[in-house]
Amino acid sequence: MSEFKVGGVVERAGILIPDYMKRGTIIRVIPNKDGIESFTEYDVNFDDKVIAGFYQIQLRLVKFAPNSE
Repeated sequence: MSEFKVGGVVERAGILIPDYMKRGTIIRVIPNKDGIESFTEYDVNFDDKVIAGFYQIQLRLVKFAPNSE
């Protein structure tokens, strides 16, 4: 089972990441052919400017804070 789902918002893990590629939306999930979950691949759309592929271990889920109204 994939950790992230299509439509989920993720951010790239690491420190040397350009601002325009820090946070994006999952548009495709490609399971690993050998069933290794950490090597599931994800295509991520960054504000309709860049679409790039990453392994699960290169991403983390963005958790939004609840509205404080």
